[in-house]
Amino acid sequence: MKKTILAVSITALFATSAQAATVYDADGVSADVYGRMEFNIIDNNADSDTVDGVGSARMGFKGKSVITENVSAIAKAEWQIAAENTDGNKFDARHIYAGFETSDYGTIIFGQTDTAFYKAVEATDLYENFGYGAFNDVEDGRQEGQIIYSGEFSGVYVGASYQFQDETQHIDDSYALTLGYSIADLAVYGGYHLQEFDNAEDKESYALSVAYTLNDLYLAAVYAGSEQDGVADYEGYDLFASYNIDAAKVYGGYTFQENTTTDEDTFDAITLGTGYAFNANMYTWVEYQADMLDNNDDQWVAGVRYSF
Repeated sequence: MKKTILAVSITALFATSAQAATVYDADGVSADVYGRMEFNIIDNNADSDTVDGVGSARMGFKGKSVITENVSAIAKAEWQIAAENTDGNKFDARHIYAGFETSDYGTIIFGQTDTAFYKAVEATDLYENFGYGAFNDVEDGRQEGQIIYSGEFSGVYVGASYQFQDETQHIDDSYALTLGYSIADLAVYGGYHLQEFDNAEDKESYALSVAYTLNDLYLAAVYAGSEQDGVADYEGYDLFASYNIDAAKVYGGYTFQENTTTDEDTFDAITLGTGYAFNANMYTWVEYQADMLDNNDDQWVAGVRYSF
């Protein structure tokens, strides 16, 4: 595993979950269950005395079944579960897919998950509560009805996805491609995403990211934008840095996005955070976002999470 990818995985460990629990493993078939329970204390206006407490949970299942020596069937299902009083839609599907994993030719899956384009912007998507401001109106996140391929060959990454018609989002077709290369402590990715709509002009999105790891230090930058005639064009960039100190880490970055059609800044903020892992399961953090757009308030969030 490349050191850069390893560093991202370590950082993501603090942000997501510990190892999944294997509930069945015999005769080439395995099933894992994982999840987390989380509570956030949120102040959407750092100058006010009013704060909110919001609870949530996440549950997921992963399955794998050996077909041949080099091919396995895989499946994953993951849901976000809202607290009782915060959201009438209690279960929100995140990843629902099945497919095939090969030892030599990569992985192909069918269902709902991130598009192939996400790989080009994920290098800075490592905050607990904030982040992703540079990608608003550029990348729409997880999508259903997809075929997605990914593979890595001697440091070269190839990811491609196709999305079928989605009437709820007026999508006729959607195509995404990401290419990347990792060498030693450096990883570079470039992505392109074309969405064809039945009620608007085509939308083209593009992104370029670079990530560098030096021991416990992780640095990343992403530039992303989109073009859609008759709607709006966007450009933005995201800078992120983190440093691990044993069970603790400090992190932060600067995010900017502009609507280039109207020359209006749509996101401009500095975000700082610190977190501490009591063990592989229990993690707590605080994040503060200084919003530099006119008439916007600074925000902070404190959270605690148990993962399994």
